[in-house]
Amino acid sequence: MPNYKEGLNRNQQLLFPPSLDEYVDENNLVRAIDSYVDSIDMAAFGVFTSSGSLDGQPAYHPALLLKIYLYGYLNSIRSSRKLERELKRNVEMMWLCAGLTPGYKTIANFRKDNPKVLKQLFRDFVMLCRSVDLIDGEVVAIDGAFLRANASKNQLISETMTRKDIESVDEKIAEYLSSLEYSDSCEKKEIAPVVHKQYLDRLKKYKSKLNSNLHTLKERNVTQYCKSDPDATLMRKPAHHLMAYNTQIAVDGKYKFIVATDISTKGVDLDQLYPLATQAKEATGNKHIKVVADAGYYNPKEIKRCVDEGIDVYVPIQDKQKKQVDRGKFPRDAFHYDEANDCYHCPNNKVLKRKKTIYENKGIKRFMYFGTHSVCKVCPLRSECLPEKTPAKRLWRWEHEALIVEHRTKMQTPKARTMIKQRAALAEHPFGTIKQNLGWSHFLMRGKTKVAGENALIMLTYNFRRLLNLIGIALFQKLMKALKSGNLESIKQEIAEYLAVLYFFRTFFRQKMSFSA
Repeated sequence: MPNYKEGLNRNQQLLFPPSLDEYVDENNLVRAIDSYVDSIDMAAFGVFTSSGSLDGQPAYHPALLLKIYLYGYLNSIRSSRKLERELKRNVEMMWLCAGLTPGYKTIANFRKDNPKVLKQLFRDFVMLCRSVDLIDGEVVAIDGAFLRANASKNQLISETMTRKDIESVDEKIAEYLSSLEYSDSCEKKEIAPVVHKQYLDRLKKYKSKLNSNLHTLKERNVTQYCKSDPDATLMRKPAHHLMAYNTQIAVDGKYKFIVATDISTKGVDLDQLYPLATQAKEATGNKHIKVVADAGYYNPKEIKRCVDEGIDVYVPIQDKQKKQVDRGKFPRDAFHYDEANDCYHCPNNKVLKRKKTIYENKGIKRFMYFGTHSVCKVCPLRSECLPEKTPAKRLWRWEHEALIVEHRTKMQTPKARTMIKQRAALAEHPFGTIKQNLGWSHFLMRGKTKVAGENALIMLTYNFRRLLNLIGIALFQKLMKALKSGNLESIKQEIAEYLAVLYFFRTFFRQKMSFSA
């Protein structure tokens, strides 16, 4: 007869039941969450929460609700209903919340009503990492990703599609009226087509709804509008379209902490370089910060703003001349600018003079340089330069074009190529972790303000996990004690020594593995 271990009798009463603390070991994640939240002065943030009433139950402390969310997001549990369920069956949650069980509405309202607090908590955690030299701002990589909004494409009103639908409805109404006219003209009613008036009523009702949708778009001065989340927009990916927000992050190169984050309702990154770069500069405190981003962020106006702020920017220049070359035409680079005479020289060594008129659009001033019709008409290189119906060559030059020329030269250096390779390793790693490992591929909140708060909570949780993976829970506990006492110098040295030893052994074992292979 096999000998198996037997469990406790569930009906037997225990004389000395174990304490709840015995179920949570010293290296458990919840101890790190508890010590971190207890180190925060929640009153200083002005957290919105119910104060309770004299004749009712007291309110739950906002620190308790923050602990619940940190635990939930670290364990891919974001739904307030699921968090409520975990409070009653999860021993770690019981320990963390000391047996308190707020309802799902109370949990949900904390995240919904405190977006500014969540953003400030993210910034303060970045400052904490910076205070112990885990962030230096030497190199910061910027990237963006579409995170699905809590909205359906079925609730989207698009001006283009609405007008097409109105045209289709008008055609169907015309067909119905023609059918009705034919039905009335038939002498033999038994062969007359069957026409239902209800069909016409449905079409008119649908057309009225479409016209109402157009009126809504006109009132809001937009081309698309989502009824379930007005701030969400339809963003395009190669495989599909989705209702989403464009999440932006800036990642520090030292230990891959996210130092700045924001969300955009635009599906492109053209106007996001300067805002993220300045946020990163402020967060890291490095006046000589280097910022690297992909070609989607290339915008001469944004680069100029960064340079004015003393930010060294590395952004690849989009190749917009390839189409010209493919058509057998001269690219813009074939026309050389003469700074001394303020003119351009074409490939045939003719001069394109500057026009006196200054053209300005969206704060960008441009000058026009043009050739003469008489010269271009008889030019032997005309077929490689101009379309048949264009009389003369024209070129546009931005007033700060010299800055872009300097940027183009910088991007051709070996240092710039190294920076671009480094960007992918820095900025794409957090998004991969956030989407795949942690399951944060979408937002639960609606509206830009609330979504920005949830986004800050997501990035705070990522940084929290990153710090725990980096220094461990035991050292993190010491950091929290040093933070409370206001003496970070001693723990700063201990963290530096710990990381030095850690990276020494990692390098050693990597080299050993490479030699053995």
